[in-house]
Amino acid sequence: MMRMDAAGYISTLDGLRILNQEPLRTNYAVIDLAVDDRFLQYLYESDKQGNIHWKSLLEETRWQSAWHAGPVLLEFEEDPGFGESLRHRLSNFPLGVLIETAESFSHVFQWAQGWLMALADSDERLFRFYDPRSFRPLLAILSEASRDIVGSGTAVYWSHRGEWLAWVGADANESESLPERIRLSPAELLELPNYRMADRAIDYARIYRNHIPANFDSGEWVMEQLLDASRLGFLSASQQERWLRLRLRKEAPLLTSPVYKDIMKTLGMTPVERLNAMESIMEPANAKV
Repeated sequence: MMRMDAAGYISTLDGLRILNQEPLRTNYAVIDLAVDDRFLQYLYESDKQGNIHWKSLLEETRWQSAWHAGPVLLEFEEDPGFGESLRHRLSNFPLGVLIETAESFSHVFQWAQGWLMALADSDERLFRFYDPRSFRPLLAILSEASRDIVGSGTAVYWSHRGEWLAWVGADANESESLPERIRLSPAELLELPNYRMADRAIDYARIYRNHIPANFDSGEWVMEQLLDASRLGFLSASQQERWLRLRLRKEAPLLTSPVYKDIMKTLGMTPVERLNAMESIMEPANAKV
């Protein structure tokens, strides 16, 4: 499978039918207990009336004994106060996703556990589909099939940098229920890191919009810089953003300068040490971002 260029990744993400929409009528959630070790206590304290139905998605898998640090499915239709409290919690922490659907608990559980096991024919590897930081990239790698992730009348909501986003299921005359079995191909998985990078590029383009060259598409330009950083060995999101900020401050390709080129050629330096060295030679007076 041929890798796309920066424009391809950005345009695919921009073309998704994602809505800016508040989750006002959600009745389910998939929560990652590993993200917040206090969530179980919060859940127990909130469910004194027994109105919240929940179950570990690791049940009947090889990972069942680690359920307390894995994903759980919650149903809270009978406790709207808890739903409101949960929305506030998810807007501040990347704990999971909210779901609005008329489907039964058992059907939603099958759907969610099917996604969890989407990477292979066994349960040896788990797919954290409920990570709100990766949900838009997940929709992108599935391309046209993403419209069938959920059925008619079902919506998945996630919080992204302070705003709520939603993916709504197909029209009523098409798929009417949640699909029960999902599989991700090796080619799709191969593209997921680059779509995550493109998702960050869109955010960075908004954050640094006043410093990006005016004659370029801002998202595509930022994606090019992040891809360059990755090819040079800067693999973490924080390292790639630091590279981007250096590029913006330099106002020219960094490796056209001999001093930066020498830093990249120096043996024995870690990526962080290279970035530290590059940042140290920037004149503070010239720092614009």
